[in-house]
Amino acid sequence: MEKKDEKIISLIWQAKHHLKERWLLSVELLEDVIAMEPKTREAHELLYVIYMKHNLIQKSKKVMQRALQYFPDNDYFKFLMGNIFLAQKGKSREAISWYNKLKKSFVEMKFNLAVAYSYQNRTKETVKILENIIPRFGYLARTYVFFAEQYLQLKEYDKAIDLLLTAKNKFPTEKKIFYLIGIAYNKKKDWIHAYIHFEKAQKLGYSDAVFYNRWANCCFKMGNINAAINFFITSIQKNIFYTKSYLDLSKLYISEKKFSSAKKYIEIAKRIDPLNIYVTLISQKIKRLFKTSEKL
Repeated sequence: MEKKDEKIISLIWQAKHHLKERWLLSVELLEDVIAMEPKTREAHELLYVIYMKHNLIQKSKKVMQRALQYFPDNDYFKFLMGNIFLAQKGKSREAISWYNKLKKSFVEMKFNLAVAYSYQNRTKETVKILENIIPRFGYLARTYVFFAEQYLQLKEYDKAIDLLLTAKNKFPTEKKIFYLIGIAYNKKKDWIHAYIHFEKAQKLGYSDAVFYNRWANCCFKMGNINAAINFFITSIQKNIFYTKSYLDLSKLYISEKKFSSAKKYIEIAKRIDPLNIYVTLISQKIKRLFKTSEKL
């Protein structure tokens, strides 16, 4: 028996040693362990980790199905099975079912359950879980980010801001925290605070088309027209297919009675997205404004 145990320990050690560069060999070694002693928990866990790392979802599922035959009451394996479904698009309902099978819950499971609920658009249930676990699971910036996004969906802007201000102190270099604070203040029409946090998010590296579009709209609401124009143009440069920035920039130029500039950008938008109803409506509006201006 001792020789068998020593052999299993040796095989697991070798499997761990080859995980990075020869993971297929690790799989073979771990399967040898399970053939020798099916109730070697570590072998099942390592196989799960290997297959999930390489996005071999169905193989991971088979590993856990087999593991649960040997350990039918093991909560951790049920949790891993739930994670397998959570990693698959459209399988969040099955993930929830597996998480609810656990006899004893733990904070990581509750967080993943909250994620699964969010995929089901069960935002209130998601928030209820997160409010319960944040004191014990607040060591990751992504927890606060995910939590704040749920508050924003519920239009609980003050709660989102309070949560994110706490997160800002804990994670002062996390750009998404500042971005979300900016969004929350933007929703509250507090343009100055929104601008300050958008600016900080940019300094920390936020720079996609949607970000610049939101910042531009904030500037427009503040009355800072030149900054708004610059940020709309930057948004377009970041993603020339992001139609919203063409639309918003055209609306800005219309408000400033610069119809030629508005027409320029709406014409580009028409080429990019000819079936977009909003592009058509703005284009028609510009034509009417041109006719009106010609009569004056």
